[in-house]
Amino acid sequence: MSVGKTYLKCKCPHCGAEVSYPDYAGGAASACGKCGKTVMLPRAAAATQPAPVAPAAAKPTPAPAPVAAQRPSPPPPTAKPAPAGVKRVELSSIRGGDTPVPAAEKGSFLRVCLWTLNIAIVLAVVIVVGNHFKNRPPSSGGEANSAPSPNTAPPSPVAPPPAAKQGTPPVSPAPSPTAPPPSPVPAATTPKGPKLIGDLKITQVALDQPKGAKGSRLVYVTGALKNDSDHQRFGVRVELDLLDAAANKVGTATDYRQMLEPRATWQFRAIVTDRRATAARLAGVKEDE
Repeated sequence: MSVGKTYLKCKCPHCGAEVSYPDYAGGAASACGKCGKTVMLPRAAAATQPAPVAPAAAKPTPAPAPVAAQRPSPPPPTAKPAPAGVKRVELSSIRGGDTPVPAAEKGSFLRVCLWTLNIAIVLAVVIVVGNHFKNRPPSSGGEANSAPSPNTAPPSPVAPPPAAKQGTPPVSPAPSPTAPPPSPVPAATTPKGPKLIGDLKITQVALDQPKGAKGSRLVYVTGALKNDSDHQRFGVRVELDLLDAAANKVGTATDYRQMLEPRATWQFRAIVTDRRATAARLAGVKEDE
């Protein structure tokens, strides 16, 4: 049966690291596992107490540089004590310290201010223009008509005639230019009356044989028909009775005119078809409807 080993612990006097060793190695020297320096391992009675750690060599402190003589700064003003019942609040706690405002927030705030200013200017202009048109007095047509035309020249003053000297005949003033006569007003046309067959009047009915036609036996009844109205007549027909020497009717003769102007005269000529006719008389005048 083997007996278990007992391990002891101590600290390195050089670096302060903990060194573990068996109890039978107490009193011997061993190397530190951290700094590698030799460490005297204490026995079981002394191993329970921690070994003192050697103090590290103090670094030499540099000598302070000479300080130039400065004027003593005035003491800061003491804050007045707050009256009873009033709690003092630090300004830094309200403003959240000296936290800087980002540049983006400043730019957006400036843009909002500019937009608000532009909208206010536009509204002011609209209100001013609306009030101007609302309060403007209405223009009257009479004043515009009574205003003189810029192209109308003012009437030139007429100088009085000079006084006649004694012994000289008076000089008559030059005649002033007369105004042009007014343009003639066309006479009102009289209304046309109704068409009447009696307005077609015939005169000078006679038998006529053309001269210069040797050997020709053609005979015509000639006469004049006048349109004594203000209407155009259409399809005017003249009918004549042919008479012999005993004034008996032996035939008829007719002539036709397609259109007859107002107040115009038509010289009609109707051919005679019966050789016994020695005279002619009006039988009637007809007109197409």
